[in-house]
Amino acid sequence: MSGFKTTLITCQQCNRRIMVRTADAERGSITCSHVGCGATNTLTSGFYYDESLLNGLPGFGQLTYLGSTPTTFALQFGNNTIGTSESCVVQLDRFMHNGRCFISRRHCTLTVTFDKWSGQLRYQLQDGVPDPVTGEQQSSLNGTLLNGTSLQKTEIIDVADGEIIALGGADRFLLKHFMINPVMLETYKTELAFNPDSTQ
Repeated sequence: MSGFKTTLITCQQCNRRIMVRTADAERGSITCSHVGCGATNTLTSGFYYDESLLNGLPGFGQLTYLGSTPTTFALQFGNNTIGTSESCVVQLDRFMHNGRCFISRRHCTLTVTFDKWSGQLRYQLQDGVPDPVTGEQQSSLNGTLLNGTSLQKTEIIDVADGEIIALGGADRFLLKHFMINPVMLETYKTELAFNPDSTQ
């Protein structure tokens, strides 16, 4: 357990802070020393994946339009604003249905983040786009659906690989995640002496 530094955790029974020393970490548990408690807190080994691995990725996923002319749009890390406006990260054509376009100029936001615990990218969808001046979320005119279910005004929902996002109910897009290679991922694994969140 070289390089281990003493640290504090919260006892899961009495909610008071207790100090974890090297011997406790090696044993894998610590008994709370506070009067009247004496609970055993289990210390489990843990790890996370270093976010620097994102620097070498060739992409961050894509959306494919499922209309008469399938078109693929690359996603970037962070906020992907989607709509017909030139200011959007994913700028869409004005797909017409009986002379009408159902996609707003700034329709929805698909945010790509990195989950350091699973080592995979996470995709979260929200109807509307933050106002560039006030930052307040502005909803689309015709709504955003995930697998046929409408998103509520302030709802942020995870989108799994292969799920269908529909804009305005008329134009459908298939989300394809970028999957990080497990062999590459292993080289960015960082061990923790223990995971305080896993005490019991």
